[in-house]
Amino acid sequence: MEVSFYLKRPNSVEPTSIYARICFSGYKMKYYITESINPRFWNSSSQRAKETGKFKEYPEFNNRLDSLSSDIKSIYRTYLNDHQNSIPTPSTFKKLLDAEIKEKVEQSKDLLQFFQSIIDQSKNGTRLNPKSGHPINPNTIKTYVTTLNHLKEFEKIKRRKIDFESIDLDFYKDYTEYLIKGLKLSTNAVGKNIQVFKLIMNEATERGLNNNLSYKSKRFVTVREKSDNIYLTANEIMEIEKLDLASKPSLDRTRDLFLIGCYTGLRYSDYTIIDPKLIKNGMLEITQTKTNDNVVIPIHPSVRKICNKYGNILPTQISNQKTNEYLKEIGKLVESLKTSTSKTYTKAGMKLTQNFKKWEMLSTHTARRSFARNELLAGTPTLTIMAITGHRTEKAFMKYIKVSNSEHAKLMQMHWEKRPILKLV
Repeated sequence: MEVSFYLKRPNSVEPTSIYARICFSGYKMKYYITESINPRFWNSSSQRAKETGKFKEYPEFNNRLDSLSSDIKSIYRTYLNDHQNSIPTPSTFKKLLDAEIKEKVEQSKDLLQFFQSIIDQSKNGTRLNPKSGHPINPNTIKTYVTTLNHLKEFEKIKRRKIDFESIDLDFYKDYTEYLIKGLKLSTNAVGKNIQVFKLIMNEATERGLNNNLSYKSKRFVTVREKSDNIYLTANEIMEIEKLDLASKPSLDRTRDLFLIGCYTGLRYSDYTIIDPKLIKNGMLEITQTKTNDNVVIPIHPSVRKICNKYGNILPTQISNQKTNEYLKEIGKLVESLKTSTSKTYTKAGMKLTQNFKKWEMLSTHTARRSFARNELLAGTPTLTIMAITGHRTEKAFMKYIKVSNSEHAKLMQMHWEKRPILKLV
């Protein structure tokens, strides 16, 4: 059996339907599928979407065509097995395809079922990150699952079906109220839920399953608030580096991985999987997992020391959650991290301020933020740091590192000190 895909109107300037040409046992038949595409994004030779940034969904789109081709062949094989290798007629086979494939499509029109299918496709690798073309990060999948579970509970409590047609500003108001007052989530957790929900709605819209665009309203907003994330000074990092953890291998390994993050500025997902083979002439060249950007980073002497410590390989990676637990145990051992710091956030609609020891707020992300701030405060040009951290704009970078007015003043004073004519007395 051969399955090929063609456009109904290949010369159209508007999106056009796609049909499958199915050849089996001397028969040829056309079978129209639910997918459509603008012909300018279609590669007639490969019979798939062009791999172009102008059509960012091409990895998922092509995966769906691959999956459909496999489904058609599987349905055919099943029929042969069930009918002693008797060949179906085109009309019989079309009925089989309608029963199996179109049933899946109908099911996908249910919003929550569609959401579940996105999760399943993300887990099995048939759905890829549209920006990088890489598999979806497991932590991202976890946020999908969390959001879907919240939606299911909301549906039960409100006793009303959540479908594409019912998504409007009233739904937004009721759902965010449920997240804030019912689940007592923080503002940023609510924002993450809405962000994921809008992503799912976009996917459904792009696949032709949804025509309701109320979710694109400016009032259907993804709420956020600034978080009081800490960073470590150069001296505090040095204190962590000097700790004798030889008797505690788990903490020792965690500390070393954390230091690599502090001295490279990479995300946890990247600095825990560095292949020392990528280090050449004192430079690390790596493609970042999240953004697919290539970066070149000079190797800090401490990173080289850690590589040598483990026989030119990196310490074994452990889970992000466990790493965060171990980091707090490490932080307890550092005297300077026992100072108190406050954290202000909104939870259940209420503004709260809590005092924490600095070590209590340590996490894997602290390493990356510490790198960015310390390099800036040491006088490294902003654009140079951004080339490593991957921030697209200086505005986004400055918002990320949260440099205070007094720190800006100190930076200017430091630069003045480097100019003999302005040297302060």
